[in-house]
Amino acid sequence: MGGVYREIVRPERIVTTEEFDDPWYPGDAQDTTVFVEKGGKTAVTTTVRYASKEARDGVLKSPMESGVAQSYDKLAEVLASIPARRLK
Repeated sequence: MGGVYREIVRPERIVTTEEFDDPWYPGDAQDTTVFVEKGGKTAVTTTVRYASKEARDGVLKSPMESGVAQSYDKLAEVLASIPARRLK
């Protein structure tokens, strides 16, 4: 899997394309990830825009939700292992 960074606005937003080496849905996708600090924690929201309703519906029928959940769980583990920095 790969893609291209289209926009990076630190520390607020990242916009990328999503491309699979072996495509399993038609067309491409654009992912927008937004970071918002709330009460000392960061909320992360990712929105994926597919090229068509057909592509979106195909992805929603796949087991992708559990794969994404596993990825976020792993990210939480990695982040928990890094000592917190104090901002001055």
